[in-house]
Amino acid sequence: MVDPRLLHDLAETLFASDERGRLLGVSPRLHVLRTDDLVICRCHAELPDALADRLAGLAARPRGRPSELAGAYADYAAALTLAGSVKTIRAGLLFAIPDPLTEGEVVAITSANVDLLRAGLDEWVPDVGAGLPMLAAVVGGRAVSICASVRASPTVHCAGVETLPDYRGYGLAARVVGGWGRAVQAAGATPIYGTTFDNLASLGVARRLGLRPIASEFSIEIHR
Repeated sequence: MVDPRLLHDLAETLFASDERGRLLGVSPRLHVLRTDDLVICRCHAELPDALADRLAGLAARPRGRPSELAGAYADYAAALTLAGSVKTIRAGLLFAIPDPLTEGEVVAITSANVDLLRAGLDEWVPDVGAGLPMLAAVVGGRAVSICASVRASPTVHCAGVETLPDYRGYGLAARVVGGWGRAVQAAGATPIYGTTFDNLASLGVARRLGLRPIASEFSIEIHR
């Protein structure tokens, strides 16, 4: 059983919220974390209270078979059409990385070696200044696969991963995710790796590392 405190910390880390727990800013209109024992449903502060209550009621229904979860997704989307047409739906799994694991050499990216990113992973350069764990696989003097904390709190860090197209399929993503997990644990936090059900490559990384899902995740954004 997953510690409920971890899931509540994760929910708070993923998106900013107000004192009522309603989501703020660029957060989705609806976000649901679910385990066998716990459901955390949070709606955006811009939604009417009556609609937020309706969505919370849908989330509270017991679910069992995968087909029932699929039906729930449709129910959420139908309810949200009262506020706007559906723009995107995200559904996937969240994994907690267990004891430190890595599958080969990785390099911590800091301001001292940030130039390793300047040959294809340039978009990550501004994130180096945050000082959060960022691990890379380096080939031929440049970073070709990277995993970094894209959302973080004192207790939970969430992974962002990118591998250059020519270097995919060689296990480098699993290597950097494992090394990143070790760095996050050394900082005293829990590393979380998330992926969507349709991202087969990302699910393959989880399998390679032997990760077990701790929760499912579902969110909807609408056109406003």
